[in-house]
Amino acid sequence: MTRQLSAMLFLMTDRILRAMMIVPLLALPARAGVSPPAAATQVLLLEVRGAIDPPVSAYVREAVARAERENAQAVLIELDTPGGLLDSTREIIQAMINSRVPIVVFTAPRGARATSAGAFLMMAADVAAMAPGTHIGAAHPVSLGGAPPRQERDGGKDAPKKDGPRDRNIMEEKAVSDSAAYIRGLAAERGRNAAWAEKAVRESVSLTAQEALEQKVVELTAADRGELLEKLEGRRVTKGGRVLTLKTSGAPVTPVEMGAFQKILHTLANPNLAYLFLMIGLYGLIYEFSSPGVGFGAVVGFVSLALAGYSLSILPVNYAGLMIVGLGIVLLILETQVVSHGLLSIGGLALLALGSLFLFDSAQPLWRVSRPLIAGTTAATAAFFSFVVFKVLEARRRPPSLGPEAFVGRIGEVRQALEPSGMVFIDGELWSAEADQPIPAGAKVVVRDVRGMLLKVDKA
Repeated sequence: MTRQLSAMLFLMTDRILRAMMIVPLLALPARAGVSPPAAATQVLLLEVRGAIDPPVSAYVREAVARAERENAQAVLIELDTPGGLLDSTREIIQAMINSRVPIVVFTAPRGARATSAGAFLMMAADVAAMAPGTHIGAAHPVSLGGAPPRQERDGGKDAPKKDGPRDRNIMEEKAVSDSAAYIRGLAAERGRNAAWAEKAVRESVSLTAQEALEQKVVELTAADRGELLEKLEGRRVTKGGRVLTLKTSGAPVTPVEMGAFQKILHTLANPNLAYLFLMIGLYGLIYEFSSPGVGFGAVVGFVSLALAGYSLSILPVNYAGLMIVGLGIVLLILETQVVSHGLLSIGGLALLALGSLFLFDSAQPLWRVSRPLIAGTTAATAAFFSFVVFKVLEARRRPPSLGPEAFVGRIGEVRQALEPSGMVFIDGELWSAEADQPIPAGAKVVVRDVRGMLLKVDKA
């Protein structure tokens, strides 16, 4: 509610200020020979590297809005991505196709790729270009989780579906059909090879830069940014019903950097970091609860869980996997409270490893936790709780060091003859003692039992 009120006040203030600026200008007499301001010739440069996530989406959308405000010649997006989240990709595409400024997407430098979500961005661009040694394709949707339907993985349409319930296959088929129609529409609108674009979604095929040019998937290939700007010179682009002629040869290139906060959020949108923060947060709270008081464990635990919470909010989380991880942690904590001789620890470690594998619901390696990281975390946890269990069992086997029971087995000296009662001296203190037979003063005795404040002793 507060955000809505703030947005309304901002819009009202903005409109009032604009009206106050326009009214005096309308009142001025027209002057002959005054020409409209010249159009800007700069090209805004964006570098999109890594996964397509909400911070990248915000970065691109803000840059496109800036290009419109500054009347830029074009927006050049240098792309190198293995894929990303479907929602973030759609947000970027909407900004691209609704922009009044031409959008050029260039898969570069050499060795870069535009796969999965990157292929969608290439199809949505007003001009798509690739550097030699790059590739495009493999756009099968995986953000909804799970592997592709069996008939598509095996290559046969009539192959039996044995990978899961029928409902799951139906959902996967719907996702594939929706994505295929989406990319086919984008490619057709830009005059590109719509049949190949659909094939990239349904069959995960890929093309090199030269193959993409020959099959009319992209318009240009260029070795570097400078060559691309030369080749774009004079190219006509239709935006919003207007035909625009690009004038990029020799145009100044203005880099647009991702903001510091966006860089941090982009870094946090990583399943490995999310997993590490989650485990550090849980261990921090375990440490804090084992030694009460708001201290180091609480601070580290809550901060780590907050960072993990942000990462998990934008990643394709499998909540069943998250619950399995939590159950594993609970069993490990119970091991320190219940004598199970390691059974709870074994069960907890098994659930921890299993839940970690299922933590992110995606068949794409980009959105899964690294298996070496899972193995290392599980091994470190096993070593830690093995040490804890060993110390707990050792403490339980150790004889008591406080209270009356601690006197059993200790050696003392008779100070007042036991006939059968008297006084004995143990560890600097005099105690009332009783023996089954008389023991003279000065003799050594051993404590056999403690009854209240009376020691039962025998002659040593």
